[in-house]
Amino acid sequence: MPIRDHRLDRAKGILIFAVVLGHLLARTSPWDDDVLRAPMYLIYSFHMPAFVFLAGITAKSTRLPERVLTFLVLLFTVLPLMWGWMWVFDLNPDYSFLTPFWYTWFLLSMACWIITVPFIERFPRTILVTSVVVGLFGGILPILDTELSASRSMIFWPFFVIGKLYGKQILNWAGSLRIWQKLFFTATAFGAIGYFYLDEVYYKWFYGSLNFAHFDVSIPEGVGIRLIVDIGALLMTLALLMWVGDKDTIIAKIGRNSLAVYVLHGFVVRGLQPLLDDVEGVLSSPLILVVCFFVALLATYVLSWAPFEKALRWYSSTVTRLLLAPFASLRPEPGRHSDRSSGRG
Repeated sequence: MPIRDHRLDRAKGILIFAVVLGHLLARTSPWDDDVLRAPMYLIYSFHMPAFVFLAGITAKSTRLPERVLTFLVLLFTVLPLMWGWMWVFDLNPDYSFLTPFWYTWFLLSMACWIITVPFIERFPRTILVTSVVVGLFGGILPILDTELSASRSMIFWPFFVIGKLYGKQILNWAGSLRIWQKLFFTATAFGAIGYFYLDEVYYKWFYGSLNFAHFDVSIPEGVGIRLIVDIGALLMTLALLMWVGDKDTIIAKIGRNSLAVYVLHGFVVRGLQPLLDDVEGVLSSPLILVVCFFVALLATYVLSWAPFEKALRWYSSTVTRLLLAPFASLRPEPGRHSDRSSGRG
């Protein structure tokens, strides 16, 4: 039996906590506050590219229809449930059929990236170059934006491809560095975040959801900013992998159940939104950060409870099997070959 790599689990555990914390802070108008803006730049500059990179490491081309449908089933389950949940709290869902709501974009994009896995395996160099070009220049296309998560799927695709092709080697390399090398790369990564913060780079560049027209920049400027943002994300991802460790702790357990945390945490955040919308008028910025930190810690811990993950995977796999059942007869039986291929005629 292969030994599970707890470095991946621990990295996912840290990142999913960052997702929850970032979404809680986002409800408090943090980008206009000098104190809250700092952790937001830190989180949003790399947490989703890093997640996509890790997803690439574990991506497989086997059972492709099941893997793709699993994310689509979750997407089309969460959307109506979230609409009803926000209606209960008298909030505006503010999403359309073509635009995945808020954090659900990742579910649709994952389905798209998984479809590309066979092509990545068959044409690794070609797809790598293509993904980088698409990620950097995709913002030129005016018709691709938040609709169907097209912009994010393009912009974050290179991280998925790199993770699929070189993720394990990068993970081993990052863990084998000496302390002084880790400190150097970490300082460089935080230097990039410091630049984003001090220069007040428009935070929506980190979202990856908008094309160049929304930022009113020329094509060379847009490609240049996209490249700088991607380099910052890559450096922070490497810094995380350098220090993540490999012990099977509570962080690793949270990482193993990160799908449930991701899917369910949106209901927690939106349920708390009426309180978070007014908190900036009551608490100071440092106190808001502390409160959100501990709420994120508690929510991440509770939602990573194993039965949540098992129930979510059972549900998605069951619905997926039912959807694919009518097509079962079209699949070739394993181990069976045609008479022609076996030499019999």
